[in-house]
Formats: sequence, structure tokens, C-alpha cells
Amino acid sequence: MASTLWRRALCVLALSLHAEDRTFGPQDLVRALMQSNPEIQAARYRFDAATKKPSQAGTLPEPSVSYTNLGVGHPLSRLNGSEFAYQGFSVSQEFPFPGKLGLAAEQGKREAEGERENYRAVVLDVTARLKLGWFEWLMVQKTTELVQRNIDLLSRFEEIARNRYTVGKGQQQDILKAQFEVSSLQREMLLLEERDQRAQAEIASLLGLPGIRLHAPKSVEPTPFQMSLDELVKEANQSPRVRAEQSMVDVRAVGIDRSRKDFRPDFGVTLQWQHTGGNFPDYYMATVEVKVPVYYARKQRYALEEAYSRLNEAKQNYRAERHRASFRVRDQYLAIQSSEKMLGLYKSTLRPQAQLTLDAAVIAYEAGSIDFLSLVTNLTTLIGLERQYSDEVFRHEEAIVRLESVVAREFVPFSEARQ
Repeated sequence: MASTLWRRALCVLALSLHAEDRTFGPQDLVRALMQSNPEIQAARYRFDAATKKPSQAGTLPEPSVSYTNLGVGHPLSRLNGSEFAYQGFSVSQEFPFPGKLGLAAEQGKREAEGERENYRAVVLDVTARLKLGWFEWLMVQKTTELVQRNIDLLSRFEEIARNRYTVGKGQQQDILKAQFEVSSLQREMLLLEERDQRAQAEIASLLGLPGIRLHAPKSVEPTPFQMSLDELVKEANQSPRVRAEQSMVDVRAVGIDRSRKDFRPDFGVTLQWQHTGGNFPDYYMATVEVKVPVYYARKQRYALEEAYSRLNEAKQNYRAERHRASFRVRDQYLAIQSSEKMLGLYKSTLRPQAQLTLDAAVIAYEAGSIDFLSLVTNLTTLIGLERQYSDEVFRHEEAIVRLESVVAREFVPFSEARQ
């Protein structure tokens, strides 16, 4: 165990030292997350600690060993001075009523199963947060590329307007309008730079690293999604969060059996050897104790009622978690379906139409058929549709990622394929 901790600590230290010197891809982020995220590490240690409980709970109480010196006339008197003087050695052992230790071990086992599911749930939740942070950063990168492309296009329009103005076919306000639109986009670039730094800082905090450099893939396409709502709800009912609540119900049920056993007496056995002087024989004594639960009406009875209340609480928590999982599945499923319809509309109709309209407007403006304001309006429309399509792609991916943490299934591969 100690060597494992040292290896893990060295891995975290190595990551911290070289985080800013290397570029992280998606798979690198996942590996670093599992190695150094504090929430995941805490959940792992919590689960590891829970696995040590069953053995402890199912073992007999520690025996006690005692020494007795009985003197006659004064302490530590000679043994042969009286037949009553002796030195005694005894061993005592408590024995819970049969079945109590087994139930205690079973309860500890159920608790460990629940902590295992909680650990899985933490891994899923933190991984989902990492993916959402990465998609947020990636959206900023793609938006930055789009804005820069539009700045270049507007700069071209400004050049066209300047040429037309030079030959007396255009107006100076066309040039000023183009310059204003470029300045507006440059202002947006500054805001995007701030969002970029925030997103990187959030990802670095999840990894427990001071800073990182990220690598963006060339393109991001919507992840195909084929599962039905019924399949998703069925899997959600077996998710780690739900299973953890089910384990807690099992723990509370075993707790009721333990409370019932507490109405039964426990036992104690003591064996003692009394050594006297050589003139007298040694003595041997065996004692059996019985702990009688005479205060059961004020103690054990209320403990049993408490156990029933705890069980009912666990059942309601289990039901609530199932309802939450079902709602989250339906909510994200509807978001995915809606997003896919919107993406289809953007891809097949809106974007191509806007692009064709802009191309025609450019030709018409160069020929002097339309004014510059109409040209910029068409460009603004295309820019807005490109932004909306890009945002919808990431909205689609983020909805799938949120769904992953509910049903404990990976739909968005965070692998080298996204490098």
C-alpha cells in the first residue's frame, strides 16, 4: 500500500513539473485526471477504507489478560504465609450472541459495495465535468477561428469598398462601416481570449495541475447517437448513484436484523489460575457472564424503531435517485433529439442558403447593383448562422456527455481519435 501511494505521488509530481511543457490531448487529460484529481483520489481512499470494515466488524472483541496478587496481612506478602494468599492470572473473552458478528460483517460488506458505487459515480461525474470543460474550451477555439475568418472576409470587403471609393463608384461610409464591423469582431476576440484562459484554468484545476496547454482537433462533428429513451431509462436505473442508494437500503435492512439481535444477551467467559505457596494447592476458576438487556424498553426497542426509520429513509432516497436519474435521462435525451433536428436544418438548408446569398451579394456589390449595407447584412446573417451551427454542435455533445454520467456509458469517445 505504501509503495502504491509513493508511485501515485511521484506520478502527480511528474505531471505537475511537466504540465506546462507538454501539450495535452483528450486521452492525456483522462489519464491525468485519474492520477491526480483530488475528488477521485478521496473517493478511492474512502472505498478502500470501507473494504477494511467487514473484517473488523466480524471479529470477536479483544480478549483481556489480568494479573492479581492477593496478600494476607500486608500487600505482596509471602505465599506460604496463608492458604488465602495467591498470585492469579486470568484471561477473559466476550462472545456476542450468535449471529451478531456475522450481521456486523455483512453490514460492513454492504457499506463497502455502496462506497464502490459512489467511487464509480465520482469518476463519472468528474470525467463529465472534464469533458464539458474541454468542449467549452474547444468551442472557444472554433469560435475564434470563425471570427478570425470573418475578420479576414470583412477586411476583403473593406478593400473592395476602398477600391470602389477610389474610382468614385463607392461611398466613404462603406469603408467606415467595414472598419467598424472589423473592430467589433476584434473586441469579441478579446472576450474569447478571456474565455479561453478561464476554460484552461478550470481544466487545470480538475487535474490538480498549475497550468496546461491543450491541443484542439482539426474539426468537431456531432457524435452519432442511436439509443432509445427506454434503453437509456433502463440503464439509468442501474447507474452507480442508483446502485449506491440500493446498497444503502441493503445496509439499513441488515441494521434492522442487528437491532433485533441486540435483544439477545451477550456472554463473557473468564478463566483464572491462582498460584499459592508450595504448602497449598493451586486454584482454578472459570466464570461465565451474561449481559441481560433488562433496559430493552428504553434502549433496544428505540434502537429497533430507529433502524426501521433509517430503512424507510434509505428506500425513499433510492426512489428519489431513480426519479432524478429518469428525469435527467429524459431531459438530455430531448436536448439531443432537438439538437439533431436543428443541426440537420442548419446543415441542409440555412447555411447553404446563406452562403449562396452572400456569394450573390458580393458579385452584385462589385457590379454596383446593391449597396454596401446589404452586403454586410448578408455577411452578418451568415456569420450568425455559422456561430449558431457551431454552438449547436457543442450543445449536442455536451448533452451526450451529461447523459454519460447518468447511464454510466461512454458515447463521446475521449480518445486519440479526437486529437
